[in-house]
Amino acid sequence: MTDYAKKENAGRWLRHPVLGDPSFDAFEKISTLHRSRPPYEFGVNASLFKDPKSGCLYVYAGLYPAGYEIKADAPSHFVLYRSSDGGGKWECLGKAFEDGFVFDGYPEAADHCPDAVMCFDEDSGKYWLAYDWCLNTCVWNTIHQPADIAADSGAALAWSLSPQGPFQRLPSPAFSNFAQRGRLGRFTRGYASTLIKRREDWLLLLLCDSGDRFSWGLACMTAPSPEGPWSSPRVILSVDRDGYFPAPVEFYPCFEHGGEVWAPATSVAKNRNYQAVWAAEKEAAHLPEAWSMRFDGNYWHSRNLPEERCGLWGQTPSGFVHDGQFTVVYPSLDEKRRGTLSIASRAWDEPLRDGFALTGHGGPSVVPLLCAYRDFTLDCALEISGTVELILKYGGILGPDSNRSDAMPNDLAFAGCTALILEENGRFRLVERDSKGTETTIANGDAGEPIAALRAVLRGSILTFDMNGKRAGGAELADTRALPLAVATHAFSGFRCSSFQAAGEKAEYALRYNAFDALLGAGQRLADWEKDASLDFAGGEGFIGGYGLFGKWNVIGSRFDLHAPRAPDLGTMQILVDGEAVGKVDLCTAKALPSAVVFSAEFASFGRHAVVVKSLGGHITLDMLTVYAS
Repeated sequence: MTDYAKKENAGRWLRHPVLGDPSFDAFEKISTLHRSRPPYEFGVNASLFKDPKSGCLYVYAGLYPAGYEIKADAPSHFVLYRSSDGGGKWECLGKAFEDGFVFDGYPEAADHCPDAVMCFDEDSGKYWLAYDWCLNTCVWNTIHQPADIAADSGAALAWSLSPQGPFQRLPSPAFSNFAQRGRLGRFTRGYASTLIKRREDWLLLLLCDSGDRFSWGLACMTAPSPEGPWSSPRVILSVDRDGYFPAPVEFYPCFEHGGEVWAPATSVAKNRNYQAVWAAEKEAAHLPEAWSMRFDGNYWHSRNLPEERCGLWGQTPSGFVHDGQFTVVYPSLDEKRRGTLSIASRAWDEPLRDGFALTGHGGPSVVPLLCAYRDFTLDCALEISGTVELILKYGGILGPDSNRSDAMPNDLAFAGCTALILEENGRFRLVERDSKGTETTIANGDAGEPIAALRAVLRGSILTFDMNGKRAGGAELADTRALPLAVATHAFSGFRCSSFQAAGEKAEYALRYNAFDALLGAGQRLADWEKDASLDFAGGEGFIGGYGLFGKWNVIGSRFDLHAPRAPDLGTMQILVDGEAVGKVDLCTAKALPSAVVFSAEFASFGRHAVVVKSLGGHITLDMLTVYAS
């Protein structure tokens, strides 16, 4: 018997920026300090700072109009909050910058300054603030491609002798998107910065955005002092890394602890519940190879609270460590889609606890175990909000419904499965879904009370299940394959699970991933790929791409099969694993052939890996990847 709700088994669940994150994190909420009001409905970015002199906490809260709209009569900006009791009570100190500041050589004021992060320099006694900015003449449809300096934006610095100001803005920006255009590869905008002091220089970390590629990264610049001169920016974290890199996630803000720089990143998918965290030794943090992933999920969970209805929104939790306690600020949207900012904490050295939480916010979540069973006995203890699914046989095709922000699990992610659909009022249905997702209800009922305990027993094709200690139903199942167990939540639903005990003989699992997962994983522009209705793809929608394009799956397993259709007008595909070429496939055939396994390989070891496919000449197809492990 294995209890998959124990923290030592947290790594046996799949985690994915679009599919979801069953998180075992130990954060506890302390307070909500900001609730947004018009005309600044999106108070969804913030940083947290502990003043080493006074011990007070400060939050630099970025306020935007709804939808991040750029409005001349309501410029985005940040305000200060202060707490003298460790984050329980907060006082708003108001807007930090005065309007009308003009950078040297610029034709217009830069009053839009929403995101700010504080850094204290013990040697000089100065407090340095890194903030992003855009000119009052900026508009969204040109911000990624500024034609001239009047459309500029970027990152800048200000200083003060107090964490609450007044602040002196440096006369020139540290980073200008107009001046640096074309120097960030796929990325067309840098903003949302964090300043770090090192032994011999200063490090400025920048969030980077790629526009319609829906990919984000982290870049860095260095300078001998905050006044500059600053080096050219260098991308240090992005989908272009050879290895495993979950996408889409965006970084902000970073923080330092224990001689390392930490870079948390949040999913921008619809369900808003996955986080990843990278870190690097501070003195080497300007080098891409210095960074490693420390959290692949398991960093944060949202709560069933009105002020957190939409999950994390705007950034990931970030803060400081003091006396072994990690305290963070985090954003969300409430039931009116207005921003909120709250405080939470956990012990730094004890990031996980027993029991996990899985939520769905604007979209559903679905996460399988990295283990399969044919016959099993499953005992669960759970607390349900909304509608969730306990999937007893999971055979769906994982991946997003598109390559964009606000992506959701594709419809086939819920296909090919047998599931108990559980509602918070005690009603339930047992359903079977075929490979196309067509659903058949084979049993239903009402437990008469919230379902807090569930037992499911499968022997051969015969399933029985009990709820709250009473027999609730049973059925004969059509599918007797050894398949993973899985859990899912519908939109604006979730559950906490304190026990997930499975007994039975474990078998090799197989998980399938669609083409959209490879497009998002590679930060591809959808318009660069073609569709061909005459080709038979295995994973749902498939794509055709030419030279210079590539797909990237980030997966966990021991081996994989690559599926693709072939046709007379296709070329040669190269396959790489973690940056190393492992084979190539000629996709050109005398006649069109339906999708089949065209390449198989074993990873060097079980774990996290990146599988990349790209053209060596001619067009290639992007279809489906099946990953296996026992």
